[in-house]
Amino acid sequence: MNEPVHAVLTFDAGVVVAVDGETVSVAEAVRELNFRAGVVRSSLGSVAVRVARMALPSGFGEVDVALYEGRVVGLTARSEESLYDFAS
Repeated sequence: MNEPVHAVLTFDAGVVVAVDGETVSVAEAVRELNFRAGVVRSSLGSVAVRVARMALPSGFGEVDVALYEGRVVGLTARSEESLYDFAS
């Protein structure tokens, strides 16, 4: 993987419910993120879900994440439950 892989994860009540607008289960989200990142036996997808969830204190909203060279970076977080949008 030479370029970062970006995805928008949507959360409802602390549970990931969509990847880039496509409804998924938690397991499907992890598999999809691993697939996009080009990894099969890695926890990168689950790390991405965890990083994104930590960016949403309320557990509701969307987080844009980037997966690159085995790392996950939360780029932006948006939530109707927050007074602010967060960007790093």
